[in-house]
Amino acid sequence: MSGFNISIVGAGRVGTALAALLAQDASFRVRVLDRSEDALDGLRHATAPLETRLLCHGEELHTVLAGEDLVVAAVPDSAVAAVAEAARRARVHYLDFIATPAAARQPLEELAATRAVLPGCGVSPGLAGTLACALLKRYAPVSDLIIRVGALPRYPANRLGYGQIWHVDGLIDEYTRPCTALREGRSTELSPLEDYERLNIDGVAFEAFTTSGGLGDLDAVARFSPRSVTFKTLRYPGHLDYMRFLLDDLGLRQRRDMLKSLLCNGLPVVEDDVLHVMLTVKAMRGRQPVERTQCLRFGPPQGHLHGPAGFGTGGGNGGGNGGGAGRESVNALTATATTYAATLISGLAGGKLAATGLLDPASLDVDAMLTGPYLAPLLTGSAAAPY
Repeated sequence: MSGFNISIVGAGRVGTALAALLAQDASFRVRVLDRSEDALDGLRHATAPLETRLLCHGEELHTVLAGEDLVVAAVPDSAVAAVAEAARRARVHYLDFIATPAAARQPLEELAATRAVLPGCGVSPGLAGTLACALLKRYAPVSDLIIRVGALPRYPANRLGYGQIWHVDGLIDEYTRPCTALREGRSTELSPLEDYERLNIDGVAFEAFTTSGGLGDLDAVARFSPRSVTFKTLRYPGHLDYMRFLLDDLGLRQRRDMLKSLLCNGLPVVEDDVLHVMLTVKAMRGRQPVERTQCLRFGPPQGHLHGPAGFGTGGGNGGGNGGGAGRESVNALTATATTYAATLISGLAGGKLAATGLLDPASLDVDAMLTGPYLAPLLTGSAAAPY
């Protein structure tokens, strides 16, 4: 594995964190591209060996990608399709962090005939779906699967029990758009903020409810023939009631700009967060119902994604669509998303992943991933037991 050339489009929180991580491996040549001079300025002072490239107005991205091995789309959701099309025209491997938007499907399907296409490689979609496939495979046949994911302040300091951990636009989408699910083995859509449950993880109380965007392609889990698949978000108790008050009682569901302004100005930026991934499968063994729950907990990195060897990843609200690099630490959610992506990139560069076709989450070795050099340092507490 040598001379693997990577272009990361987007110098926001996720793009800069991934660049910092990959640049520590001498076998990667890492370049960060952005149309904002300010976004790139913070990277130019980094001690990590990487390049920056300002994308000029009217410049064709696919020409800039000529000679690269992989392009990473760490951009706002609305710009992902343009990066996907550029990858197709440049014929380079491709990775992003979101569920594939409709406008990106055709170029990525064409690209997959000759290159590796790795869509939805963040936490959810991404790591959570890969863990779900491993659990389904291990305990098949399974009738029901519930995926719960929540990145939360370690020390909540407001009534929402929340802060700016990921980008606010994504949070609003999660709470207001239809939720993909399986019911009776068929794909369907559920209303967000429903199917409420209370639960407990290591003595701490949480609530969970349906949200949008956490599942990528349902085909990966549907192949195991579960009757029901549901994705939920984990929050501290009381969060849902306050969000329903804002969205419904105050009518902010129809006033998105006002809701975004309120959340951006009222919620603190959270760096000391904890990411919980809790999976439950249910099945019948003869006449006996059985249930298996697996919970993993990820904390912020302890120096290997920031500090003297790297650089901050501040600016904006994260998710690849924030502003330029600042001097902030990387939180657990951003770190887990980027270390999962880095694990896949390392596998692709080293020949452990197929060089053509769409990523198959069910084919990944989850135990090797969780004990590998990228994800293992983030696992914390009792939830760090082998998968």
